[in-house]
Amino acid sequence: MDLWQALNTRVTVRTFDDRPIPTNVVAKGVRAALRAPAYNHLWEWGFIQIHDRALRTSLADAAALENVADPDTLAAKFASLPTEARQIYLRALPLQRTMVLTAPGLLVPVYRPKRGEHAPEGPADLNAHAAIWIAIGNLLLSLAEDGVYGCTIVPGRSSEARHLLGVPEDWEIATFLPFGYPHGHVVRNEHPSDVDPFLHVDRFRGFGLPTTPEPMG
Repeated sequence: MDLWQALNTRVTVRTFDDRPIPTNVVAKGVRAALRAPAYNHLWEWGFIQIHDRALRTSLADAAALENVADPDTLAAKFASLPTEARQIYLRALPLQRTMVLTAPGLLVPVYRPKRGEHAPEGPADLNAHAAIWIAIGNLLLSLAEDGVYGCTIVPGRSSEARHLLGVPEDWEIATFLPFGYPHGHVVRNEHPSDVDPFLHVDRFRGFGLPTTPEPMG
């Protein structure tokens, strides 16, 4: 599979078959992650596989992933978002805890942040954060090559989850990444293909999502 095939194949999936994920598929995904640039050339990253089901429950509790299914609660929570984004969250949020508990695979990427990340003075303080997310992107593309898909769930709080996983205090959890073979038909949302609204020359011209009339900056 070439680069553009992988890019066009990758999709966010939130419901999975029960089929186990071969170890070599996961290892290949992590190997792809390690091809990402590390801002300090140290690759201070880890990818923790979570097999223990009780630990998954504890992680979901620690990250405050709730079974939110009430439509009125969800509608109020995301009322200020543009229509397209709001629809995605209304579908996704109720599945977060279920994914962490039941997905065939669960990875927790961790990394060592720069000291200023939690109170950044500028973009350079977020270098480590940016690097681990490039790595996660590589991992997802590699999984897609093998017909395996996932979803990222960034925990709202992470200190208790770090403790459960033995992650040092000066490291951070980037996301929870449940993954597996998709269950049923995969829905592919159309991505923008016209680069003109996104490619600027000399000055930023502003931004508006092509799929919604609401301005976003």
